[in-house]
Amino acid sequence: MKLEECQEALVHALDGDDIDALEQSIEALRHTVEAARGVGGWHDEPDLRDRAVRIQSLAQAAMMRVNFLTDLTRQRLETLSALRGRPAVHHYSGKR
Repeated sequence: MKLEECQEALVHALDGDDIDALEQSIEALRHTVEAARGVGGWHDEPDLRDRAVRIQSLAQAAMMRVNFLTDLTRQRLETLSALRGRPAVHHYSGKR
């Protein structure tokens, strides 16, 4: 599977509700990236820059979805904590 196809599959899986599809798309992407690292000569492909831009935009789309879903989960946990009369759940913020 090509890198661009794997990125598209990941974006579609993030938009869906199927955890198995999400895990499969992540694993396929990992294998494809590893395979691309091991192949020589791909740097010389004439349309590499255009493909890299498309792949980068797909990666950004996936990252935005992950951030959205993370924030949605945090909000749901805070709402559940408030309904139960408990303090907000502490979570990893990613800030240093």
